[in-house]
Amino acid sequence: MCLEDEITLVGTTPTLEQVRALLQWAEMQLPRFNAPLFHTDSLPKLYAAAEPFKDSASGVLLLQISQVRRYTIIWFRQEVLQTVNWAGDPNAALNVAENGSITLSPRKSFERWQEVVRFTSLPWKTCELENALDLRSAIVGVVLKKADELAKVNRELENSIRELDSFAYAASHDLKEPLRGIHNYSNLLLKGYSDILDESGKARLRTLTRLTRRMESLIDALLKFSRLGQTELYLQPTDLNSILHQVIEELRLSRPDLQTEFRIPRPLPTFHCDSILIQEVLMNLVSNAVKYNDKPHQWVEIGFIEADRTQKIINKTLFSPSPHPLTSSFPHPLTFYVRDNGIGIRDRHLNSVFRLFKRLHEQHLYGGGTGAGLTIAKKIIERHGGQIWIESCYGEGSTFYFTLN
Repeated sequence: MCLEDEITLVGTTPTLEQVRALLQWAEMQLPRFNAPLFHTDSLPKLYAAAEPFKDSASGVLLLQISQVRRYTIIWFRQEVLQTVNWAGDPNAALNVAENGSITLSPRKSFERWQEVVRFTSLPWKTCELENALDLRSAIVGVVLKKADELAKVNRELENSIRELDSFAYAASHDLKEPLRGIHNYSNLLLKGYSDILDESGKARLRTLTRLTRRMESLIDALLKFSRLGQTELYLQPTDLNSILHQVIEELRLSRPDLQTEFRIPRPLPTFHCDSILIQEVLMNLVSNAVKYNDKPHQWVEIGFIEADRTQKIINKTLFSPSPHPLTSSFPHPLTFYVRDNGIGIRDRHLNSVFRLFKRLHEQHLYGGGTGAGLTIAKKIIERHGGQIWIESCYGEGSTFYFTLN
């Protein structure tokens, strides 16, 4: 059974490589028959390369299930030596003269003469060929039924996602109004009743205002995350160097005491993407690299690598946040990375860094934050048809890789 490049052998068959070569030859024969079925009870006579495995495959029945995908089933029949009885040697009536001419003369003996026929299997019966075609129809019917069920599930899933996005959008707006009221009234109490409240009361009101600010930040992050599923991507050729320099400039303006060294080994390419969203990705990754760094000399490196080196990195990376493992045939021509010499991430936490509102440290450490930045970055990358993953050594630093399709 062959499904694309995956071949499964059952019973006595030729080797995997022999079957693969036979498939390539047989698929070229099918157009001649204008049918999904090819069969013969003497394969070596049609396909000379079959002689070495005549014992297991002198007869072949090939059924093509799909013309879109390479889905084929092949049955093999072993060689069966057959003895054919002739009423005399058929060559005995031939006379060859000295000059090489051949003449036909009456036989002088009609004694039974036997011939052994090789490279032949038992013939395929008409009912067997019909059963093969019935099997094809049954498989196609099951596939179509499953395709309809999958399409129905996809429609329901799309509707659920739209409803969830709408709910998150509406809930975010509805929740922010009472939060502002709590925040404003808390500040009014601190200002208007400071001479009445004791220190304990003032501390509790300050805690209340701090919690409302944090709650509002979480709602803003949730709102941003929900919008990512609703807005269309505005794809255009984008100079990633320009975006990166804007990100670095914004970080320096927001943190005048910033001493981090930014390393760019070579200019980044121009890429077809949504410039605003990719700027958000770079801002999240670069700002995290700056934030989670306790070294005396801090540095962040931003660059890209080609596909041949990407595969080596994938092979040694133990973790992929994607629900499906990264495959060996990596389709992306370039892989971008943001590397730092910061605090790193423990192996047991690699599976949770991309979860929404997940922070690995207490709120007051490393500048706070909502824990939504990496989740948003992951969704942006996936909307661009790419993937994002991490390689980290605790205490030495981390590298975030991402691709854009």
